[in-house]
Amino acid sequence: MFMELWTELMILQTLIGYCFVLANEFIGIYNIRDLNLMKGDFVLVRYHKRFGWIEISIFYILFGQCMYGLYTHIITSDPLLFIPSGVWTHTWIGGFIATILVTFKFLVARFKKDKIYIYGKYIGPVGFLGWSLSHWTSLYNFYFVVLPYWNSIGIDVIIVPISFIWAAIIPFIGATGLFLLVLYKRKSSIKEKTRFAFNQIAFLLHGVTFGYEKSAKELLGTPTLFKYVIPRTYEFIERMMTMSGLNMKKLEKLSLPDALKEFMSMAEKVGMAEKVIIKWESEKAFTIESINCSTAQVRSVMTKEELTNTVCPWAIFAASVANKITGKELRMEPSEFNEIGAITKLTLLD
Repeated sequence: MFMELWTELMILQTLIGYCFVLANEFIGIYNIRDLNLMKGDFVLVRYHKRFGWIEISIFYILFGQCMYGLYTHIITSDPLLFIPSGVWTHTWIGGFIATILVTFKFLVARFKKDKIYIYGKYIGPVGFLGWSLSHWTSLYNFYFVVLPYWNSIGIDVIIVPISFIWAAIIPFIGATGLFLLVLYKRKSSIKEKTRFAFNQIAFLLHGVTFGYEKSAKELLGTPTLFKYVIPRTYEFIERMMTMSGLNMKKLEKLSLPDALKEFMSMAEKVGMAEKVIIKWESEKAFTIESINCSTAQVRSVMTKEELTNTVCPWAIFAASVANKITGKELRMEPSEFNEIGAITKLTLLD
């Protein structure tokens, strides 16, 4: 009885997991014309990631259970592992081949995030194919090999649908519900943020940093940035944050590390970036990394030459806060841009 219940639970897991797989695929198809549209779309990206973590977790949990099942087949010298059958199909095609495909997508998504926006229309289907091979061979093996045997010896199905048709349809119903939930959340979020016109702000920020920064450096030199641009930038972001219902005055009472951390937290709350990471390399030097910031979509239409020797808006923000807190000027290195953000090093000057 235990093995039969365990088998049903595994089928239930793949049904649930495939709901999230399909929902994530729907999100990808929704943006298939241009994946750059997902940049700065924090609600969509957040759910895309959550669904991804759920589906990959379920997949590897199932993989571990299947490995134990394979072990039992091997020690009993089961001939079904080596002759055409549902067991053979699921073990080699829906097992090892599927795992290779899913793992490839997972590694790219986990460690090469910016590549998703360039090659996502190819990488996504690879992972989807892997999960699909695993899912459908599982259903085939259960409903056309295992279940007929259970029926012949009087074992009834308790948890999962008794019909293959329903087992095939249910994930599509669940995935549609999940996808519609994401669209609803996204629509609600957009309504809340309409008055801030983030696309216009994104273009404005890039115009300020890439236009005036280059002009100031070429005509007047770097010190001009800190005499005019940096202090005025702080005034601008202070007003913008106040308009968003946040109090910038409390930053001036904090230490620089705490002030920077608090400001970045404020920026995330109003949807300027999904995440901003600050890492201190020494008492005077630190890096600031933006992830899925509101300007990433704008940069997708800019050339490499236009980005050369330029500074990310987040570096200007950080420098403005640091200048306000410490009264010191900073040296900013050119930013290293990627598809979803940038990394910039800043150093306080004596």
